[in-house]
Amino acid sequence: MARPAPGGVRAGSIVWTLCLLRAPPEPRILSFAVSSGRTVTPLVNPAALFTFRFPCRKRAPLWPPAAAPLDEACRLPSLAAVAEVPDVIEMFLAWNDDGLALRGVVRGVGASRWCQPTRAEDSDGLHVWFATRPTGESHRAGRYCRRLALLPTGGGRTADKPVAVACAIPRTSEPLAELPADSVSLAAALAPDGWRIDAFIAAAALPGWDPAEIPRLGFFAALVDRRLGRVPLFAPPEYPWESDPTTWAELELVAS
Repeated sequence: MARPAPGGVRAGSIVWTLCLLRAPPEPRILSFAVSSGRTVTPLVNPAALFTFRFPCRKRAPLWPPAAAPLDEACRLPSLAAVAEVPDVIEMFLAWNDDGLALRGVVRGVGASRWCQPTRAEDSDGLHVWFATRPTGESHRAGRYCRRLALLPTGGGRTADKPVAVACAIPRTSEPLAELPADSVSLAAALAPDGWRIDAFIAAAALPGWDPAEIPRLGFFAALVDRRLGRVPLFAPPEYPWESDPTTWAELELVAS
């Protein structure tokens, strides 16, 4: 009988690998691989096989950032290794009846930023997608979906303030809904190797927001960086996450 290759994988065999990520909510990841000698190459990106679900904690107040208790329980687990993208961003999220608070901390991208509100889709920043009434079935964004570009600079008279821009979702049949005035509050801090952005997104900016009736939220986020390109948080880069809500994660709006 042939001896297994190093690591217990027989050369030329097909392997089913089950990995348990040791971070809440402990998503189970199944992947397929082909081994050749000592090298194991995935046939399918593991992040493409599942929809991820994370708890989103209820907190108050949500703004300003110094008062918002976005603690470690509000941190989303990193799936960069699973999605095979650079691990350069940390995300924190919380909710209450008034809306959502989020924080993105970006490291390892250098000090250069290109932020143009008139070209928000291509600008360096944290780009987020929401579906307030997720079905898990439609491949096109509908009236209850929203995409925002949160740019760390580019706003204000001297273009040095953070700015939020509503962006169109590709392939949707719905017209772009403008952001209501003062519905997104922002704060940002720049660093030599990255930046941080805090946002409070009021219920008025989230069409269909009703956590009492629907305590779930479709959610996706991606870093856009001129050097790294598009870095999605929960899906392979080649997937149509910019337009397809079935590729997004799901947040459970929990009370604690």
